[in-house]
Amino acid sequence: MRPATQGVIALALVALSACGPKPAAPETAAELPARVLEGAWHVTWISVESGPNAGSHTVDVQPAIYIFSGTHYAITAVNGFEARAYLPRTPTDEEHGRAFAPFTGSTGTYQSNADALTLVEQVSKDPADMAGGKTRDFGLEWVDGKVLLVETTSDSGQVRTELTRLATDLLPVSPEAQRLKGVWRRAEMTIDTGEDKGTHLDDMQPGYYVFSPPYFAGNFVSAFAPRPLLGKKPTDAQLGKAFAPFVSFAGTYTLSNNVLVFRPLVTQNPNNMRGLPFQSIKTEWAGEDIWLIYTSREGRQNRVRLARVAD
Repeated sequence: MRPATQGVIALALVALSACGPKPAAPETAAELPARVLEGAWHVTWISVESGPNAGSHTVDVQPAIYIFSGTHYAITAVNGFEARAYLPRTPTDEEHGRAFAPFTGSTGTYQSNADALTLVEQVSKDPADMAGGKTRDFGLEWVDGKVLLVETTSDSGQVRTELTRLATDLLPVSPEAQRLKGVWRRAEMTIDTGEDKGTHLDDMQPGYYVFSPPYFAGNFVSAFAPRPLLGKKPTDAQLGKAFAPFVSFAGTYTLSNNVLVFRPLVTQNPNNMRGLPFQSIKTEWAGEDIWLIYTSREGRQNRVRLARVAD
């Protein structure tokens, strides 16, 4: 099943990049675009060397956003080359598993040089990836200002993923929004009613936001206990139980008059990829930290404190 709005979002990502200013064609090597990873990117082409998806993929590439800050990265990406079906109003564990499995959501640190990139995961959709600081290694190539990530697969083939920088002049960036630039950790949460009522500090699970105005990405475990590791051949239901407490989304944001609005373009939950903004979030600055204040579907008031991470 391929919901029509998924294709609209994919086109929107391309448009965000295509509408940006295009540099003049370089005449010499010295005039080539700066090879700087920092900023927001989206996937525009994937070449698969072997296997059932072998070939060059463009129009069927699913939405994916990569953000690099000084030393941190965030990825939110729909994997594969088919859009996911929307979930019903009350999905089962099996339905969650099938919808969330073809998705990558992770944040951590990275190191790069002229021809290599290494990602060190700190928070990830798969709890096993968080157990031992999993790393992912890529070859790194620059072509006309674009980035090619080259990864060797388990069958010794290669997957080449082209990243195109997203334009930054399409949305206004207020001084408040600019102040969020960088990496933030979910450090504390207060809930006013319900089973999890109270202040959560020591039991907060890993979670980060990375802001690269006007883009953002968030990856975090929403539960207050570590998730169990999956077995070697988990069922769809087991996948759903492990992945449901993980939240991953990316897109654009605005912050003005202490009101934060996220406009997601890529989300782990396919139902949120309809082009609609999330509910407005009130914000309060507390020194260098910021509180995000919103009401859940169940009517609970949630307050989440973000603390800046050295970057």
